[in-house]
Amino acid sequence: MSSIELNKSKYIVSNIKDILHKNLILAKPLNKDEIKKTNLVNPPIYDNEKYLIQEQWLYSINIGEWEDVEIIIQGNNKKPDAEIIEMAEKILGELHLHLSCALNYLQKFFPNQEMKNYYLSTLCFGNIVNFDDHIFSGFSLAFIYEDTFEFQYKVKFKDDGWPVGFEGGPI
Repeated sequence: MSSIELNKSKYIVSNIKDILHKNLILAKPLNKDEIKKTNLVNPPIYDNEKYLIQEQWLYSINIGEWEDVEIIIQGNNKKPDAEIIEMAEKILGELHLHLSCALNYLQKFFPNQEMKNYYLSTLCFGNIVNFDDHIFSGFSLAFIYEDTFEFQYKVKFKDDGWPVGFEGGPI
């Protein structure tokens, strides 16, 4: 099995500081009336879960060959968290390394899946919950694998860039 190494220049996000400091948009949760209009079978109960939900700030960009990749930064209802923005700036500056690591990780566990079928869908920065319910500061790279069947995989990293695992399954 060969190691995947990506060209740094292809995965540089230009104007990342401006994007993270000026262009992020607050995700707005639905209110009770809006939830009723969606006719969900099991609507979320935000009153009881409010303490578990962190506000998210969003932006969509093109990265390398992938279009409309969502960047999610945790924060509060007034602004994104400054420490998380600093982490995101650092990670996005080294994105080619983390993409290579994540794709190598997935190739190791799913050797029959072709790397060309992975689509980077989301970069999420903030508090991450690991499989053992441990919460840590970090980020995740979410991929959609498109072939006969579709799967979603999320590779998780600590804030220092160390990979700590992945989760995934069919879409």
